[in-house]
Parts: sequence; structure tokens; C-alpha cells
Amino acid sequence: MERSKLHNLIIISVVSFLILLTYIGERVPHVPLPISTGNHDVKNYPNIKTAPGVADSSAMWEEQKARLDRMNSVCDRLNRTRNLELSTGFSKQLLADDTNGVLFGFIPKVGCTTWKILFTRIERKHKKDLPPGHHLRFFQYGDEERERRLRDYKKVLFVRDPIIRFLSFYLNKFRNSKEQRIWEEKYGIQIIEKYRPGSDKLLRELVEKEQEERPFINVTLSESIQFIIGETDKYPLDGKSNHWLPQNIVSHVCEIRYDFIGKYENLAVEAPFVLNWLGLSSVAKFPEVHESSATNKLADEYASVSQAHINQLRKYYEKDFEIFGYDSRDTPLKIAHALFDTDL
Repeated sequence: MERSKLHNLIIISVVSFLILLTYIGERVPHVPLPISTGNHDVKNYPNIKTAPGVADSSAMWEEQKARLDRMNSVCDRLNRTRNLELSTGFSKQLLADDTNGVLFGFIPKVGCTTWKILFTRIERKHKKDLPPGHHLRFFQYGDEERERRLRDYKKVLFVRDPIIRFLSFYLNKFRNSKEQRIWEEKYGIQIIEKYRPGSDKLLRELVEKEQEERPFINVTLSESIQFIIGETDKYPLDGKSNHWLPQNIVSHVCEIRYDFIGKYENLAVEAPFVLNWLGLSSVAKFPEVHESSATNKLADEYASVSQAHINQLRKYYEKDFEIFGYDSRDTPLKIAHALFDTDL
């Protein structure tokens, strides 16, 4: 049997075993989509008459209503207050478009670079119309101005399947030569020191050599999972931890209660749609969407991770699964699906 075929068959066997364990072993509770009780303020939901062309998409608005109902229901059950400490780190995750009255909550590994570029272009096109003291980055405003924008502006957020988002973070920061050195310098030594048995020789080498001469640590996916599960409480929300922290923490979704929650998995449809709703489609076009490398590598990467670590990761992102309507039980199935699409 060819080596590649044997490799794929082994992976299929492993994932099949994971799927079995998912349904007979430990699992994260699945919360069904709640039915709207009608207790939530209707103004939270998008106004379908706001922009021409979007009112015809009743299915999209029904989906939005379901997502917002879910968000409100889960956040209320978790007793997450709507009151915000305006000085906290949440404000660094928002872009402000004063011309069109929009706040956009960006989350790393959910297309945030594309959204930042897009809103920067919008700002430049409206530069002459912007009020004095305008800032694209929300955190640059004082508390009174932040509070007014949070109250009056339309608030948009895009989210992503937590397991695939984590893999995207790992591949970009620990497998990308441009980023790998930076992230290994900040986190790598403490990761292998605690989670890689027999790393004493490598640790000595890292300490003895100059930074540019040090070998790559090559943190594994399993090691990165153990790190965020075991150490993440030590890292408050900042420009690095926001790449792996749960999306509900990064976005402060329960406190802000966004008006539109888009899904990265449907970005090609929902990004142009929300731009139209916001009245921005005439000044900004969302670029063509390409399949994520994390999605393509889902099978190969997670097949090397133990079931225990996958369960820990699902538990860690449990609130993201609940609030944003993803099913944590899909994780092994997605891995298996990717495998069976592979030529044997």
C-alpha cells in the first residue's frame, strides 16, 4: 500500500474513533435555538426597510432574528449585564464610522484585516465630511462620545466556528515564518517548558544562543491547546490574546448586544448584504472570499490531537458555541468530512 494511502487510512480510523467517543463519552451540552419570547426590545433587530434591495431577503432577516434571539436568551441566562466599563479593553475591538453611524466589532481570525481595510477606505472617501475629532478606532474617544455611539449607532459583528478559528490562529502564529519567531519568543518557551516532556536540551539551546540564532520551537497544536486551557487566565484581553480568547469575550457581545451578527462561514453572502443594509455598498465592495487554509487543513491537524484535548477545547469555547449558534458536537464530524473528501 502506498505511504500516502496508509497515512489517510490511519487518520480516518482515528477520526472515526473520535466520532464514536463524542457520542458515548464526555460532550459539551448542546443548547437548542430558543424561541423568541417577545420580551426583547424590537429595536435590537435590523430594520428591513433601511436600505433598498435588502427588504426582499426575508430569509436573511429571519435568520438574523433567530441569532439575536439566541444571543439575548443565552446572555440573559448567563446574567451578563448590558452595563459596560467604558475604560476596559473592549473599546479596542471596535471601528467607528461616523459618516454612516456604524460600529463594527472586529475579531482576529474572522476576516478582521479585510474589514479594517474596508472601513479605512470608507473613512478616506468621506474624509471631507467627517466631523472634527473623528477617529476610526473607537477607543480613541472619551467616555461620553463612546457612550453616545454605543447608544445611537448600528452595531455589527462577524463570528466564526470556534474550533476552526482556533486552528486558523495556530497556523498563522505558530506555523507562519513571519509570525512564528515573534510568537515563539513571547509564548514558546513557557509552552514547551510546561507541556513538552524532555525539552531540557532545547530550552538550554534557546537560552544560550542569540535570538536570531535560536532554532524554531515548532509548538504543536496539542501544546497550544494545553497552553490556552491551562494558562489563558493569566492573559487579559489585548492585541495578542484576542487571537485565541473566546469571541464572546473579545467582542463583549452580551454587553454591547449587536444589531447584526454575521457568520464567517457565509461571508460571501452576508458581508455584501450587511454593507447594503448599512448603506455602504455604493462606496465599499467586499472582496472575493476564498476558502480558508484552516478549513482545508482541519482533518490533518486535528487528527493528531487527542480526544481529551479536543473536549477541553470545546469546553473552553462552550459559551461561543451557545451564544453564536454553533454545535460543538459537529467538530469530529467536520474532521471526518474533510477526510472523506480526500483522495485515498
